[in-house]
Amino acid sequence: MKKFFSLIALIIALNFSLASAAQIQSVTDQAGLLSASEIEQLNKKIHAVEQAHKIKIGVAFVKTIGNSDMITASNNFLDKNFANGANGGIVLLVDMKNRKYEMSTDRRMVERITDYDGIPFLKDKFQSDLSAGDYFGAVNNFIDGVDELLTYYETKGVPYGQRVPGEFDPMAAMIAVVISLFLGFMIRSSLIGKMSNIHHAMAAVDYLKKNTVRLTENRDTFLFMNVKRRPKSSGKSRGGGHGGGGHGGGGGSF
Repeated sequence: MKKFFSLIALIIALNFSLASAAQIQSVTDQAGLLSASEIEQLNKKIHAVEQAHKIKIGVAFVKTIGNSDMITASNNFLDKNFANGANGGIVLLVDMKNRKYEMSTDRRMVERITDYDGIPFLKDKFQSDLSAGDYFGAVNNFIDGVDELLTYYETKGVPYGQRVPGEFDPMAAMIAVVISLFLGFMIRSSLIGKMSNIHHAMAAVDYLKKNTVRLTENRDTFLFMNVKRRPKSSGKSRGGGHGGGGHGGGGGSF
């Protein structure tokens, strides 16, 4: 009986180990694009980035997503497998049949990798590799991009693309210079104007000599009429986001 319970405990422990090992696998290749050694290298690299930033990263190459759309499929892929990182999760889903890709971020990650600056930054990192058929390079550069964006956030305190508080802003400096020049010009013109008793007339009619012209007829003649009609806005606006649920992300074709 003791041996029986020991065997049961061993089976349970083995199943738990296998389940844990399956969870560690961050790269899924259902399309057969990567070798076993390449998948192992990418999993190790992802694991290191996950540990460094306390996040979760997932990548999946699929033959097709079927009847689902890319946003829904990538959001579901994230929520079911990689949404348990302390600082959020991000996934990259690639549909080989339709040659499309989609990234999804959860509500914590979207604060670190924004849709407006972070996602385009990642696209520039790997999209050309996907188009060239270098799938290992694409995933490798995607991981590097995520690492760079999170390092920026942790170092600067703001997401990539946003101005760091207290940092020199060239645009603000340029606006200040333009305003200063304008005010200087107005003050100079005012001072010059006060030095002379000759002033510009306020309107063209002021240059006419009074009581020298008499108008005997006043009539407006219209040559044609052009009417444009525009439908009244309903006042409703479309919401942003990446399919709701606090998701962010973006995608494209390759």
